[in-house]
Amino acid sequence: MRALAILLSLFLSVSAQHGSQWSYAGGVLDQEQWAEQYPTCGGKRQSPINLQKHLVEYDPTLKKLNLVGYEAQGLKFSMINNGHTVQISLPQTMLMTTADGTVYVAQQMHFHWGGGSSEMRGSEHTIDKERFVIEAHVVHYNSTYKSYDVAKEHPNGLAVLTVFFVESHDDDENLHYTEFFSHLKNIKYPGQNTTLSGFDIKHMLPRNLQDYYTYHGSLTTPPCTENVLWFLLAEPIKLSKKQILLLETSLLNDQNKTLQNNYRASQPLNGRVVQASFKSFSYNHGVDQCPLAVVSTKRLKKDCLHRVWEI
Repeated sequence: MRALAILLSLFLSVSAQHGSQWSYAGGVLDQEQWAEQYPTCGGKRQSPINLQKHLVEYDPTLKKLNLVGYEAQGLKFSMINNGHTVQISLPQTMLMTTADGTVYVAQQMHFHWGGGSSEMRGSEHTIDKERFVIEAHVVHYNSTYKSYDVAKEHPNGLAVLTVFFVESHDDDENLHYTEFFSHLKNIKYPGQNTTLSGFDIKHMLPRNLQDYYTYHGSLTTPPCTENVLWFLLAEPIKLSKKQILLLETSLLNDQNKTLQNNYRASQPLNGRVVQASFKSFSYNHGVDQCPLAVVSTKRLKKDCLHRVWEI
């Protein structure tokens, strides 16, 4: 009995050090219970949120995001199935400068997707309750601090660049994601990792870095710390149906089930203001041509494949 008591004590000690396991649904500590073990998950500035366009405030001081070091550099990137998502480690040479001059250092990139029978789409953020098929997060930390681990403990420590994905109507594969999708078979099980070579993060992002939404929120997974400045790019990326299905069916989670619907439900806005760097037009998600009604008004904006003027 004494030996059993000692083992139990050691187990509880290790559990306390490493924190509780969590899941999105149907597992130990699913998202409705996160706040029981991670109190901040029940806070007032949680993410993700539903962006309501009629409540978004235009801010002309929000200039283009400046990305340095995102292009191919001949580096190798580690990619892992961590049981909750697929995550790519990023080098400290990747920097993002925001409108106020703050420089953030890239830490990692990961994805959220759907695929389950109850919900085919899997973005975390929604726009007017529209959920996108996939959402990617490029996580950064404030360069004021010497590392991510230090920065994550400070109120101004983190920033996340967000990319939305839609299905291409012509079903053309996105060649910029070929390397990424080709390696998913190598990380089927949690804990497995692989190496990406000749990776070009810049080409995996939208061309337009001028138009984005921004607000103050939190990490979308435990411990849900409320120190994240979010930048949600308005222009979506297109993927083929085959590519989307690959992400939705290739990986297993910690419960040995297909890793799907790994997104957190929308959280209350609680009076927060969402700002936008653009106005007067809305993105035409997934539509390959501009509506005739827009063309006839002669208020056509350039790059019409991705956005059109509101009527």
